[in-house]
Amino acid sequence: MSDTPKTRREMPRWGWYAFLFFSLLSAASAFKFVPPGLFFGVAEHWGEGFHVTWMSFVVEGIERGADHVAHHIENVGSILAVHMITGGLAVLLTPLQVSRMWRRGDRRKHVYLGWAMVPIVTIAALTTPPISFNMSYPLWSELGFAMGSVAWFSALVMGMFYILRRNYEMHKRWMVMMAALSFGAVSFRIQLPILRLFWDMDVVFPYLGWTCWVPNVIVVAIWWWRTSKRRAPTAQPAE
Repeated sequence: MSDTPKTRREMPRWGWYAFLFFSLLSAASAFKFVPPGLFFGVAEHWGEGFHVTWMSFVVEGIERGADHVAHHIENVGSILAVHMITGGLAVLLTPLQVSRMWRRGDRRKHVYLGWAMVPIVTIAALTTPPISFNMSYPLWSELGFAMGSVAWFSALVMGMFYILRRNYEMHKRWMVMMAALSFGAVSFRIQLPILRLFWDMDVVFPYLGWTCWVPNVIVVAIWWWRTSKRRAPTAQPAE
C-alpha cells in the first residue's frame, strides 16, 4: 500500500454555498425588525434619552417587522431584540468562519473572526432561555429551545478551551459542533414551513425546540466517531 498521506477532506463548494445561502436567509429573517425599528422608533424618538429611544426601537421594530414574536415584548422585549441581532450575526458569520475558501492564504482571518464571534455567540446563547421560558408551550418544548442554547454555548467554550491549549484537532471538532448548533436557527426556519404543510402551528412548533438542533448534533457526533475511527492506529501482526 502507498504511504502517501491522504488529502484532507473539505466541505464541497456547493455544500458551503448552500450553507451560506440558507444562513443568509435566516439572518435576514432575524434582522427584519431592524429597519422599521430604526425608522419608526429611533428616528422619531431621537434625543428623548437612551431608554425611550431603545424601547421605541424594540417595540416599533418588532411590532412592524416581526409581529409573530410581539407577545414577548412585555416581558423580554429588550432581550429578544438583542438575541435577534446577535443570533443573526452568529448565523451570518459562521459560514465564513468554517470556510477554508474564505480564509485561504491568511490564517489571521480565522483568528480575528473567531475571537469576534465569542461575545456574539455568548450573548445570543445566553439570551435564549429567558425567551424560551416566556413561550406559551409545554415545558418540555421550552426546555428544548433552552437546552439548544446551552449546548451551543458549551460547544463554544470547549472550542476556546482547546485552542488555548493548542489542541487544534479538538478545537476543530468543537467548532464544527458549534457551527452545527448555530445552524439550528436555519434548521428551524426550514422545518417550520415544511411541517406546516401537514400539521397546524400548535402541533408543530413545540417539537421544533428539539428537532431544530438535536439532529445536527447527531450528525456531528457521527462525524466525530468516523474521523476517530480513521485515525485509530491499526494493530500490526506479530512477527
